[in-house]
Amino acid sequence: MWIFTKHGFLSIVQHNSMESYFQVKSRVIEPLEILWPDHDIEVISWADYRFRITISKDDVVSVLADEINVIDYTSFKNQCEKDEWYHHALTRIWGIMYNFQQRREL
Repeated sequence: MWIFTKHGFLSIVQHNSMESYFQVKSRVIEPLEILWPDHDIEVISWADYRFRITISKDDVVSVLADEINVIDYTSFKNQCEKDEWYHHALTRIWGIMYNFQQRREL
């Protein structure tokens, strides 16, 4: 599952050998440091997602539920304007998904 938070982009997948754990991956370290500050971050220089944590599913769900509960903005993209590169990426993704919507409506 891909998740875009105001802190950054995450990819969350089932851990390959631990049933009750996820592997949460990110292309930059900040979202993992902010959302799960007490967890060790693995850095894999050759991987597509360089930064990763192995974390219980309950811990992931709890933190993401908290993130949802504190939403107080009316525009997600605008909330992310402080990080120019992230905002630019979000704007491009928004456009791609808008085009997807338009093509599905044909």
